[in-house]
Amino acid sequence: MTILSRYILKQFLRMVVLCQSGAITLFLIAEFIERIDDFIEENAAISDATLYFLYKIPHLVFLSVPLTVLLASTFTLILFSRENEVLAMRAGGLSLYRIIAPILITSLGISLFTFLANEYIVPFANKRGEYIRRVKIQKTGSRTHTQRDKIWYRSENNMIWQITHYDSSSEKMRGVTLYRMDEQNRLTQRIDADEVVWLPAEKHWELQKGVIHDFMGEGKIKQQTFKRKKLGLTEKPKDFKITDRNPETMNYQELGRYIENLRKSGANPTRYVVDMWAKISAPSISFVLAIVGVAFSIRGSRSGGAALGVAIAIAIGATYLVLFHASLSFGHAGRLPPILAAWGPNAIFLAGGTYFLTSIRG
Repeated sequence: MTILSRYILKQFLRMVVLCQSGAITLFLIAEFIERIDDFIEENAAISDATLYFLYKIPHLVFLSVPLTVLLASTFTLILFSRENEVLAMRAGGLSLYRIIAPILITSLGISLFTFLANEYIVPFANKRGEYIRRVKIQKTGSRTHTQRDKIWYRSENNMIWQITHYDSSSEKMRGVTLYRMDEQNRLTQRIDADEVVWLPAEKHWELQKGVIHDFMGEGKIKQQTFKRKKLGLTEKPKDFKITDRNPETMNYQELGRYIENLRKSGANPTRYVVDMWAKISAPSISFVLAIVGVAFSIRGSRSGGAALGVAIAIAIGATYLVLFHASLSFGHAGRLPPILAAWGPNAIFLAGGTYFLTSIRG
């Protein structure tokens, strides 16, 4: 790395730190104002409230990094232009693309770091913060069980469960029908049971008060009633314990497994599929906004309206974030395909920013 590249990078990172510090301060103040009344009402301990706000910081950083990179990239180039440093660099034989390269490369690195942090740091911090808020402050207890109705679940051994009601606290099901399929997906057996209960000591399910229909082929059906019956089923209670989890407390792999469990249970996982794609697309916002900020900062400085260039870049960045979250909302509602909802705004603004950047004669 040349001395000039290190200088540009140093100035850019300095602006990143300043902008990020300001953004986190504002976010924490807003979070404090929103939560303080509830914490006082719940007589929350100062230590618990402090830990809650500390655990919020990683998520707030993740939310604010895109605007931080946008502001840092625009302000860096504006300051260079005001001090005629860009002109001096050009006089020294550097092209505009060579000048902005350290900013864009660093922004890409920030996007990659943001993805890794959102995989391994942010979900853990969000879980701990939510636990402190719900259990230690609100005293509501953790969500250890759920009650669900009308569950469809397909196991790995081609057994389909139809469950009218499931209470995971008692590990008991009511109104259960089991469909056993062969390798050609032909129905070979149907079992109806009034109740299905998990026996923890024996680690299997017990079916109570039901009837078994065996389909023998050629229209022949063998029927057998039972009061209690044990079957060698591979499913465990945890396989049916599907709760409405917050995607912010899961990383990409956990969200993928959660979506698969939702599909098996018969629930609609569309909104979570959108969030899974967003786990990848959201970190790239920093790089996209850096391209937009650099392009309009250079255009603004060339036309003599540096402040106007910054204002336009910030306005476009704000519009981008609004469009991004609106697109996710359409995806959650099923009005856009998940991948389009998560990546559509990125593709549009990346193409636009690249066009404006490459149209500048360097």
